[in-house]
Amino acid sequence: MKKYILTSFSVAFVLLAFVNCTSAAKKKYDIKGTVKGVTSGMVKLVRRNDDDRTSKTIDSAVITNGTFELKGTVPTAEMMSVELVPGNWSFSIFVENAPITVTADTTGSQHYDYTQYGMGKGAAITKFTEKGSKNYDDWMAYQNDPGQKQFDPQFAELDKKFKATGKDIDAQYKVRDEMDSVRKMLYAWQLKKINDYVDQNPSSVAGVYMFNQYYMFNSGTMPYADLDATLKKYTGDAKASPYYASLVTSRAKLAAVQVGQVAPDFTLLKRDSTKLTLSSMRGKYMMIDFWASWCHPCRQAIPHWKEVYQKYHDKGFEILSVSDDNRWKDWTKAMDEEKMPWAQVDDRFSRKNMPADVGSLYMTTFIPFYVLLDKEGKILVYTGDEAKIDAKLKEVFGE
Repeated sequence: MKKYILTSFSVAFVLLAFVNCTSAAKKKYDIKGTVKGVTSGMVKLVRRNDDDRTSKTIDSAVITNGTFELKGTVPTAEMMSVELVPGNWSFSIFVENAPITVTADTTGSQHYDYTQYGMGKGAAITKFTEKGSKNYDDWMAYQNDPGQKQFDPQFAELDKKFKATGKDIDAQYKVRDEMDSVRKMLYAWQLKKINDYVDQNPSSVAGVYMFNQYYMFNSGTMPYADLDATLKKYTGDAKASPYYASLVTSRAKLAAVQVGQVAPDFTLLKRDSTKLTLSSMRGKYMMIDFWASWCHPCRQAIPHWKEVYQKYHDKGFEILSVSDDNRWKDWTKAMDEEKMPWAQVDDRFSRKNMPADVGSLYMTTFIPFYVLLDKEGKILVYTGDEAKIDAKLKEVFGE
């Protein structure tokens, strides 16, 4: 009896192992592609990391008579770039462990040349299709939804209006304000669409990818509570994706600059190249002013902050301006022109092709941006709205 039981168990184990191996063998991507306009060369499958703006080739193959095939595995579905050389042609597809068919046509591609910025040149292929990926199908359905397209005529009209302003910067910013109003409506539509999709498909990588793309353009306006609530919806493959991991990192950084938290410390250089550390300025109420010489609304706000500084400085108020200039001479020239009487430091760009260090630490995706601190260095106000700073200072110091 014991021998029979052991033998039965062994057979069952072997069968289970066979099923698992067979299942694992099926879980591979097999991308078969056809390209019109490129008959020979190499194709590369490239993973791009938006968090540090790096890329890595994970697979490659030879293009023969305009066709290619790529085989491998990925941990979860992921949007990747298909790059064709020579010519540096590229387009993006969802790669997942399934049979995938891709067709592309180089006709009508959008050419670019960034060599003057130390980068390359090439062409983005606009005519391509992908079959076999539900994530891609869902992403394209979202992209091509009539609700998404309804704002295109308004943007086109405002673009013409912007170009007609010529070099009138004030007129340009008025048109930009109009564009922002339309963009807010677009983003509201997108967020509702994404939330509806995720409620129905919490494990879909397409869903977390949609939200990740949305958040890249809205991180400066989305409250922490909303980001946290959205992340709690995801399950399964969505939660295992790099897009979820990126959003979790953003949540942690955003949590660190919420009202009531001690402001993240930093050390930057002053004009005379000596160091200034934020925490060394504790003991007074202080506003961190994120600005830049090239930022028109930043410089328009300076006269107001001079009045505020004069009004409250003797009562225990300081300002620390953190410039987003990556050219020292532009920063010093602007300081000479503006003659701001408070402390000035220039942000650091320690990572190639990445935003400034302290601006990134404070999640400032636009400027001007303001962070008001109490005497202990805790955040009182975190905002791009100077009126909110004014209101808090009035509450703290009175008239």
